[in-house]
Amino acid sequence: MTVRFFPGSKRQKTSLIAGFLSRYHVDHELVRADDVKSSTVHLGTDPAVEVDGRLFVDPNYEALKKILHLDA
Repeated sequence: MTVRFFPGSKRQKTSLIAGFLSRYHVDHELVRADDVKSSTVHLGTDPAVEVDGRLFVDPNYEALKKILHLDA
């Protein structure tokens, strides 16, 4: 599973996702919005997680558990 994390400028939401990835020891790549040319509207503002090519913008805690198939 390939996981890429795009932090956003909304610090509370970004720290929630970063904390989740750290807590569950999810191997991920940190990608800055400046490094990616994209037409995604919220990229840079809202945090996003890309899992195997599928982009999830601003997922909550329960959504991350389902997206990453974690049972905790």
